[in-house]
Amino acid sequence: MYNSENRIAKVIAFIPALNEEEALEHVISNMKETYADSQTRGWKLEVIVVDDGSTDKTREIAEKFADRVVVHPINMGLGAATRTGMQAAYDMGADIAFKMDADYQHDPFDVEKCITPILKDEADIVWGSRFAGSINYKMPTHRHYGNLFFSWLMRKLTYPNITDAQTGLMCFDRKYLAKFKIIANYNPPQQLLIDAHGKNMRYAEVPVEFHKRTTGKSFVSFKYPFKVLPAMLRILIYANPLRVFVPFGFIFIAIAMVIMVYDFFQYFAGASESTSEHPVTVMLLFTFGIQSVMFGLLADLIIRRSE
Repeated sequence: MYNSENRIAKVIAFIPALNEEEALEHVISNMKETYADSQTRGWKLEVIVVDDGSTDKTREIAEKFADRVVVHPINMGLGAATRTGMQAAYDMGADIAFKMDADYQHDPFDVEKCITPILKDEADIVWGSRFAGSINYKMPTHRHYGNLFFSWLMRKLTYPNITDAQTGLMCFDRKYLAKFKIIANYNPPQQLLIDAHGKNMRYAEVPVEFHKRTTGKSFVSFKYPFKVLPAMLRILIYANPLRVFVPFGFIFIAIAMVIMVYDFFQYFAGASESTSEHPVTVMLLFTFGIQSVMFGLLADLIIRRSE
């Protein structure tokens, strides 16, 4: 796609960073060195750092080694930093943008594998999968099973071939950069999967290596699911309200029907004097169910007209 007619694709790496002074210079320098000759393969790399309210020397290092630095005056969260990085990449004219973590757990050599499906016009978003590739350390048990759970959940909600819904290495083409939506300031991978799926973006993933963090501190804790799940519900409602409200409405309508059938059965069996022993309950369930369906239809209409 981008290599036709000798066109050089503009590829922008954006690195969200919070107090990553120990590893940031190495990440940027290694990535630039690895792809110093990328123009011979049809693309050119630039690097953005999003300093998400760091209190150490992260900003100073970023200004020295990155091509551009965007600063959040206070810590806003990884979702907010990812949103800022994607928007900055789009504003800078990126054909492709990819997120790289600042802790050097992802290998810069995997970047080209991730952007290749987009360069070939085979995908609009690409996830670097640690589970399809290799994890070169023993991941903590709660993180391992948490990753498996969220990957399973994303397969049910979005793309059926997802093996790693929590990756830190994600790539996007310009078409998606122009219309992406990150609502919450947390868990960007799942939000972007739901959003991209709702916008009919093509998904691909490639196997990547993942190394143990040796600097800084991971943001993932036991509280993570309690922050992620509400945010996922919000983006799912925004991306595809029909998928949320229509099944929800039909569940209540079905419950009302079951109660009605039960009341009729009880009447004809002689166990009740009326065909409708629970009229208020049935009416409320029917009303709530129909309202849910109509709300989903209305929300979908509003969202589609605003796009």
